[in-house]
Amino acid sequence: MANRLLGQERSVVAPEAGTTRDAVDTPLRHEGKTLNFIDTAGLRRRAKVKDEVEFYSTLRTERAVERADVCVLVVDAADGLHTQDVRVAAEVWERGSALIVAVNKWDLIEEKDSNTAERGREAVIEQAPFLAAVPFVYVSALTGQRVRRILDLILQAADQRARRIGTAEVNRVLEALIQRNQPPQRGGQEVRILYGSQIGTAPPTFAVVSNAPEALPEAYQRFLINGFRDAWGFAGVPIRLKLRRRRGRR
Repeated sequence: MANRLLGQERSVVAPEAGTTRDAVDTPLRHEGKTLNFIDTAGLRRRAKVKDEVEFYSTLRTERAVERADVCVLVVDAADGLHTQDVRVAAEVWERGSALIVAVNKWDLIEEKDSNTAERGREAVIEQAPFLAAVPFVYVSALTGQRVRRILDLILQAADQRARRIGTAEVNRVLEALIQRNQPPQRGGQEVRILYGSQIGTAPPTFAVVSNAPEALPEAYQRFLINGFRDAWGFAGVPIRLKLRRRRGRR
């Protein structure tokens, strides 16, 4: 089954992949808020796009991802998360949208226990580590099992994506992270992190000022991002880190 971005339940559905062609906007009220669902066609690799109709369906889906605040990636429980699903998830993450993975047809998985879902999630995270920050929800569109949970997760992710952390709190957490793990030094130069602040939302973006930002490797940047996530959550939301050099007299 082709992966797709979830929309509200529609009056005409089919179990086969490729039923949806156009991106369909559907408003829905939940917990006093209006959600605008964009039900899209599944995304496929370019090599698999065989005809003109499917090509434009894929293009409309990509544009829907661009304007979405929260994307729900629906995958088939029996098929699992394939390479193409991971590519779609990575594209959503890179664009700065929040992400939720909904594993559909969970009711059809017969041989499962209380740890089946978690084992599957851990296997997926080994393949794509960024998915450790993404909520997984196991649902059945047929029976309605945990479908309302998706709506709650959407609201939570939207709130987290717009969340702002005060500068004093950012620097408190940043100082604790530096104390735990000092930035790697470069040759005879002392590399110091001076302070940080949040400079944007949707997605949350943090500036970290250093005397030598070019000397902070990607591994250390990931350490800081993971530390921010441990401190403030941001479940399902990508965190951006901008490295800046201290301004002042040489």
